Amino acid sequence: MSSEHAVVVTGSTGGLGAAAVERFAAAGYRVFGLDRAASAAVARPGVQQLDVDVCSDADVRDAFAEISAGVEVVGLVHCAGIAAFGPKNPGHLISPESGDLIDNLTTIERTLRTNLLGSFTVVRHAAAAMAQRTPDEDGARGFVVLTSSGAALDGKAGQSAYSASKSGVIGMTLPLARELGRFGIRVVTIAPGLFDTPILDDTPPLPRHVPFPARMGEPHEFAALAHHIAENSYINGEVIRIDGGIRGGFESPIPFIK
Repeated sequence: MSSEHAVVVTGSTGGLGAAAVERFAAAGYRVFGLDRAASAAVARPGVQQLDVDVCSDADVRDAFAEISAGVEVVGLVHCAGIAAFGPKNPGHLISPESGDLIDNLTTIERTLRTNLLGSFTVVRHAAAAMAQRTPDEDGARGFVVLTSSGAALDGKAGQSAYSASKSGVIGMTLPLARELGRFGIRVVTIAPGLFDTPILDDTPPLPRHVPFPARMGEPHEFAALAHHIAENSYINGEVIRIDGGIRGGFESPIPFIK
């Protein structure tokens, strides 16, 4: 891959995003990481980190303008997102014990804004940048990899806001693939299960829920799938689970219980 071809990775300083940065840089792409903590990232050849809040249209617009001024954007791997809720901050709407209202609407709104609206914000600018490229011999101009979650399909009690935000990412996948296909841009979503990333730092390991292999996923496994999607031009409009076969049925009705 030419070093003049750039892949943009959001959420680039940790977890799935950091692994994607490493994988695409190793494959010869120029990589631009967009993250609110980009200034703290370790420097590496072929990678440039930009301080960007994916919820800010102005931030994202300026980042893509800067990137596109020097290289052609051929891909987006959008990993930026938040869980917001966990064992110490359950996302229930009412108390499971008393039925009293829980005052967490601000957190619910932040979750939806970051995970769903943030996805639209980044995709619109990435797609506009790719659409300006000269297509290759197959008519291709680029690819978009979005990140959903197994919770979008098998959400547990207390995950309604997070599940809704990630279900929205699934819901946008096929319509965007159809919209952007005329420009030679593919759109694919990955739905990870339980991965060993900072987003689950406060969560007990849950390998007993995974059929095989009975362990948490490793970020490099997500990155390998994202890279395969980039290289396989016939994958489009699809949602791909990567979760060791985990499906619903946590023994506790409350999420994140060991």
